[in-house]
Amino acid sequence: MIAILDCTRQDLPLLKREFVSPVVSIVERSGHQAMILPLATTEVPVNLQGVILTGTALMDDHYLLHGIPEWLMKWTGPVLGICAGMQLIVIAGGGIVIPSEKIGMTEIMVTSDEEIFSGKERFNAWELHQSGVMPTESMKILARSEAGVQAVRCADRPWYGVLFHPEVRNEWIIINFLEICSQHPHNNYDLEIQWRHPNSQKLLKSRL
Repeated sequence: MIAILDCTRQDLPLLKREFVSPVVSIVERSGHQAMILPLATTEVPVNLQGVILTGTALMDDHYLLHGIPEWLMKWTGPVLGICAGMQLIVIAGGGIVIPSEKIGMTEIMVTSDEEIFSGKERFNAWELHQSGVMPTESMKILARSEAGVQAVRCADRPWYGVLFHPEVRNEWIIINFLEICSQHPHNNYDLEIQWRHPNSQKLLKSRL
């Protein structure tokens, strides 16, 4: 089971069609079951292999009201954050979100050889965001563009974040992530840990 955490405003269903449904389609066409949950859910998924945090519209910053759910902070299995989802991962790790608006295609330059990028050195990707990220040393930078950081991975767990939208032009990245999920056992919860930087809630509020 792949949990799709919907980062869009729940009172704007058209956003779900644009930013959530394409991700669900890729997951299901790849032979996985998908379960859509709102970002603010307190429901703890079972039989879970991976989690995807979706993106949302350019002017929608509703996701900053919630941050990453508490149950997910105890999840040590694979996570992929897309755009808004990446921003939440970076903030949870103590990084910051900075003004950086981009709409359109961008050349992505891979700076670290990771399975999720299939050995590619560069590729073009679709971007739609008004914020970029500055991660802390707790995250490894995997790719950049001329504008800044485009992809990260947490140092101590298989949590990935991409600022661009792979569901638009780079489905292979989501497919690679699903393959990573298949290599991990189900239900990677560690109830003894709490992966969150102590300043993350302050950093979230500062962006509202």
